[in-house]
Amino acid sequence: MNLAAEKNEIIKWVNSLENPVTIAEINKIRKKEKFYFEKEWKEGMSISEARKKSAEFIKSLPWKE
Repeated sequence: MNLAAEKNEIIKWVNSLENPVTIAEINKIRKKEKFYFEKEWKEGMSISEARKKSAEFIKSLPWKE
């Protein structure tokens, strides 16, 4: 199937939708900004930092004794 045919199939499918939740989810995808992996990677935390934060969170939980 070529690209134009696939687009037409998607258009037909979207036009047939009646569920507002599904339409809202499609709108979120449509309005989503591009994802820049390299930028996100630089801003992410290291494994050791994630482990430390996870351990701190677990220790902060109100455990039953």
